[in-house]
Amino acid sequence: MLLKTSTELVGPPAQPPKPLRKPDKLNGRIESIVERARDADHHPSVLHVEWADPVMCAGHWVPEMTEMAGGTNSFGDKDTGTLKLDWDEVVASQPEIIIMMQCGFDVKRCLEDMPLMTSKEGWASLPAVQNNRVYVVDAGAYTSRSGPRLVTGLEIMAEMIHPELFSGLIPESGALRLFGDLTKAS
Repeated sequence: MLLKTSTELVGPPAQPPKPLRKPDKLNGRIESIVERARDADHHPSVLHVEWADPVMCAGHWVPEMTEMAGGTNSFGDKDTGTLKLDWDEVVASQPEIIIMMQCGFDVKRCLEDMPLMTSKEGWASLPAVQNNRVYVVDAGAYTSRSGPRLVTGLEIMAEMIHPELFSGLIPESGALRLFGDLTKAS
């Protein structure tokens, strides 16, 4: 499904459509991630935050990307859209990884909303926070819009979910890992 979305043909009706990119190259990148992620000993639970207030998890293709990258979705699946979550549900799910990927926002803009998350009761006790597995990604570039850059988004997720298997896949300024006491984010 991811590649179908990424390689749609475009062109005026009077002209034959042209592929956006070579599907073979994109397929190769996807297959490389899927094959390596399949070998992971553990498939950690991942919460994708598409909106901070109210908290919403990403749907559509993001859950599929998570599974392809070797993770397990805390909420959502490829057949649903964005889901509004009750914070108690998030705390109860105890996500091992949290990826802030607010719809259409770059890393800098996502960071501005971190206090909306870090001020919530139970935030500091989440396994993702305790283990420094909270990330911010440039959603506008890599996860919110359909197109070939979703393949780069998949690679970014793979490195976030399984840094023991993947490295060097995150473009400069494409994502950020947050460390330390996130309750003091401002």
